[in-house]
Amino acid sequence: MRILENLRTVLRDNWYTYLVSNLVVYGTLVMTMIATVYIPGLHGVGLRNTEAFLGSPGSLWVVEAYASGSIVRAALMTLLGNLLFAALATTTLPSLIIPFFGVVATIGRAVFIGMPFAPTSLEGFIALIVTSPVLLLEFQAYVLAMLGSIILWRSALGYRRRNLSSAWEGYLAGIKDNIRLYPAIIIVLLGIAFVEAVTALFLH
Repeated sequence: MRILENLRTVLRDNWYTYLVSNLVVYGTLVMTMIATVYIPGLHGVGLRNTEAFLGSPGSLWVVEAYASGSIVRAALMTLLGNLLFAALATTTLPSLIIPFFGVVATIGRAVFIGMPFAPTSLEGFIALIVTSPVLLLEFQAYVLAMLGSIILWRSALGYRRRNLSSAWEGYLAGIKDNIRLYPAIIIVLLGIAFVEAVTALFLH
């Protein structure tokens, strides 16, 4: 399948960067949860940040979709929110202008999500166990988007390593690698969106 072949090609050429990216992002997520458990007030800050985020105009569309009771609508809005906001708007697109911005954005997202998800009680621990597969897979999509931002500027600044004649050619090659990553990002987010929608509406 062409999508898997493109993904394998990009990951094979950047396997060390991909490995380090995973360690940094998931490590940040875990360390944030641990710090939140032991530092008073962090969990409250995380919950307030989440409430403020869910109250923003864009997030209200997602909230309303879940309130409608439609699994398809909830999944679609979840997919669009995660893809357009988390992957594109705050990771890939800014990285086209600001070198390696996606790294900062993804690590920041791990901190932002790690605080409210920290298991500060038995109920919180059970909730984390239940939601952890979804959380881990969703972050894999964000790791891939972050990897794309790294590849873009490594390709532009290190164009000679790719046997290219200019930084601009390296930049364009990096964009092509990002395009190769995005079908996999969309597939992961699509699957997670349906799981989240089914789980949330079933529990509700």
